[in-house]
Amino acid sequence: MNMLSTALEGLNRAQNEVDRVAKRLAQFAAFEDSAPVDTIALSEETLSLVAAQNAHSANATVARSATEMESKLLDILA
Repeated sequence: MNMLSTALEGLNRAQNEVDRVAKRLAQFAAFEDSAPVDTIALSEETLSLVAAQNAHSANATVARSATEMESKLLDILA
């Protein structure tokens, strides 16, 4: 299993979650005063953003660690 590709996939998923929440919040703000819109739970959306932020941070750390490990391995082999 390639750690770097796994970390990049995690980063993509975190970004997709942020995009999903941002879209829902933007739709809510755009129609707040004019037409009825599905209600959204701001606390749930905030928790989703925090979870996505944590996932992004963790995956970035994994990617950084994988890069460092590969670099050290190349130094050992050289």
